[in-house]
Amino acid sequence: NLRLGGDSTMELNSSNTNLAANTTFTLPASGTANFDNNNASYTTAAMNADSKTTEVTGWGAGRNLVGNYYNYCAASAGTICTNAEATDDIFNVCPANWTMPSGGLDGQYGQLATALDPTIINTDPTGDITTIYKYHFSSPLSGRFYHSQAINQGVDSLFWSTIQHSSYTTSMFALGVNASVAYPRRSYGARIYGFAVRCVLQ
Repeated sequence: NLRLGGDSTMELNSSNTNLAANTTFTLPASGTANFDNNNASYTTAAMNADSKTTEVTGWGAGRNLVGNYYNYCAASAGTICTNAEATDDIFNVCPANWTMPSGGLDGQYGQLATALDPTIINTDPTGDITTIYKYHFSSPLSGRFYHSQAINQGVDSLFWSTIQHSSYTTSMFALGVNASVAYPRRSYGARIYGFAVRCVLQ
């Protein structure tokens, strides 16, 4: 999981981050601001490093390296910072030449599921996968950041995608995982929440 950011602000630019050409973005220092349930407050990027833990939880090698939490304004490098924006993400805080995966069963999270089990679309139209992620996807159960605190650590994890949810326009698709099930289609999150970020090579 992405662990970009810490106790100080970080200046990012298009030479080292997936930003538009000749642009910059200031990743805020770790804190609790703008991680709440008041949609009106969602105008500012927020990052929190409280997900770091030495406890080993999740699947696969590296599962104790749980990364940081980002609200969607931070994850999108300041490009989607209101709930009124009915759009998918193009730019984000992933390294240059990398990006967040697309979501939903037809997106990259779903493509991973289909590659691991080609029958998944026919046998499980909800896109809920009970076993294959355990053995092919290293996934720390880092929880999420909500109402100014980290919750569900060691229980589940949610990973942002670049795709807006088709029914809930203030939310983005996310990959949800817990100890036994992964949800590449059904999971989503309001942009004010703090979720983990995974990056894929473009």
